[in-house]
Amino acid sequence: MADHLTEEEQIESIKRWWKENGTGIVSGVVLALAAYFGWQWWQGKARGDAEAASNVYQSFVEAVSANEGKPDNKQLTTAQSLARELKDDYAKRIYAAQASLRLAALAAEKNDLETAAKELQWVIDNTGDDALKYVATRRLAAVKAARGEEKEALALLSGKVPSEFAALYAETRGDILVQQGDKEAARKAYIEARTQLLPEQASAGQLLALKLESLGGAAEEESAKESKDAEDSQPVEQPAAESEKENDAQ
Repeated sequence: MADHLTEEEQIESIKRWWKENGTGIVSGVVLALAAYFGWQWWQGKARGDAEAASNVYQSFVEAVSANEGKPDNKQLTTAQSLARELKDDYAKRIYAAQASLRLAALAAEKNDLETAAKELQWVIDNTGDDALKYVATRRLAAVKAARGEEKEALALLSGKVPSEFAALYAETRGDILVQQGDKEAARKAYIEARTQLLPEQASAGQLLALKLESLGGAAEEESAKESKDAEDSQPVEQPAAESEKENDAQ
């Protein structure tokens, strides 16, 4: 009898526990399942979006690369339409920014600087890729300079940038300063660019040297300065007479 009562008490205890906690357990299980399937859905959607964006970008590249990179009006219209689709539907993906950079380059080649500036500004405002943002900013500065907006162009190039962009930014500042007629400041900018070249950017040194030479006397001045620096770094040798005096004193 005691065993029987004990079983009944256990059953009642389980019922009470389930009544108090069952709803929470069920809710927890439901939420866990919802989170799991939600994550699976999000992952699937992200993969689908990436694939769709890649396909649109591939079509864009085919259109914009037609005729050896010189698309006719129909092909350019197609490319522009595909770029709009990338911007509207996949603005944060790298494909949209790359499409805008490509359209900006085409517009600049046709001297359509207004369109080029708009495309580059879109990249700056929308891309999440820092490297592409630095590329777009430098190009926008060059476009603004070409439009006669040198002050705004130089402002875009001010401030610290990663080492891989430092030389390019300094060189572009030099180009703009030459345009303004400030040869001395331009020379300093080119020298700065040359000193900040990374090993993999060494080939750009030749062009910088030519730009310095075009300013007149720059190469000779730099060569003299480098020779002087080298001389200053050498240990100073005492004259023989002085050396002998020191030996006699000892």
